Amino acid sequence: MKGVLLVNMGGPESPEEVKEFLKRMFLDKHIIAAPIFVRKFLSFYISTTRFKKSWARYQKIGGTPIKKITKIQTNELQCKVANNYIVKYAYSYSKPFIADALIDFVKEEINDISVIPLYPQRSITTTDSVIYDIEKEKKQFPKLKINVIAEFYQNSLYVKYWKDAIDSHIIENNVHKPLLLFSAHSIPKSFIKKGDTYQKAIEESAKLISESCNLSYKVSYQSGMNPKTWLGPDTKDLIRELASKSINEIVIIPISFISENLETLYDIDQFIVPEANKLNSKMKVSRVQIPVVNETFIQLLQNLIDQK
Repeated sequence: MKGVLLVNMGGPESPEEVKEFLKRMFLDKHIIAAPIFVRKFLSFYISTTRFKKSWARYQKIGGTPIKKITKIQTNELQCKVANNYIVKYAYSYSKPFIADALIDFVKEEINDISVIPLYPQRSITTTDSVIYDIEKEKKQFPKLKINVIAEFYQNSLYVKYWKDAIDSHIIENNVHKPLLLFSAHSIPKSFIKKGDTYQKAIEESAKLISESCNLSYKVSYQSGMNPKTWLGPDTKDLIRELASKSINEIVIIPISFISENLETLYDIDQFIVPEANKLNSKMKVSRVQIPVVNETFIQLLQNLIDQK
C-alpha cells in the first residue's frame, strides 16, 4: 500500500487559530524573504495586531472553507483509489501539519508517498514552501520515499475542470460571449527575478483554458501589497480600464485556487464584483464558483499519482 498526501495552506477556525495561522505564515521564509530575526518580528507584530480584523473577515464568509473542502477532496480520492493508496491531508499553517501526516504514515508502515501541493501553478511562496517542509521532516525518516508533484496546470483534465465550470457559469448566468478575466494571487516581483515560474505558469494556464473555451481573455492579480513591487495588473484596476472600453461581459476565474477561500468569497465576491458592476451600467461582471468536489478534478488527482 502506498500513501498520498494532499497539502493546502489551511485556515483558522477561531480567533486564537487566526493568530497562530498568521504567525506561522509570516515566519515562513518562502513568504517573507528576510533574515529570521526580521521574520520573527513581523510574524509576532502581524499576528498580534491583525488577527481580530482577519477573524472578522472569516466570520463574514461563514468561516474558512479550505479545511472542509480539503477533507471532502481527500475522502473522494480515497474512495476512488482505496485498493492502492491511503490518502491523507495536511496544512502548512494549520493542524494537522505536514509532520503529523508523515508520522501517521510511518506508524502505518507506509513508506512510499506521493505529495500533491494543491496549488496548480508552482511558486516559491506555495509549492516550494511545502517541498521545504517535506525535505526537513524527511530527515527524521530516512526510509521514506517521497515524490512531490510540483504543479499540474498543463494537465488536460485541469483545463477541462475549468472549462466545464466556465461553461456551466455562462449557461446559468445567461452570459453570452464574455471576456475571461483570470485573477491570480499576486506575489512579489522579486521572487520572479529569483527564478519563480509562477507568472509564466499563470499566463500559460489562462491561455490553455481560454483556448479550450474559445473566448478572449486577460490576466490580472489580486491581493498584492504594493503595486510597484508586486505582480500586476491589479484585478480592480484592470476592470476599471475594461469598463471604459466596449466590454459588456466579464467572467472572473480565480485561477490560482482549487477551493474557495477568503480571497474568493470575501475579496472578489464582496468587493471586486459589486464595485465592478457599479462602474458601467452596460457591463456585467460575475465570478465562476470553484466546485467543492468535481469528478474531473478527482480523476486528475488519481492520474497524477498513478503516473508518477
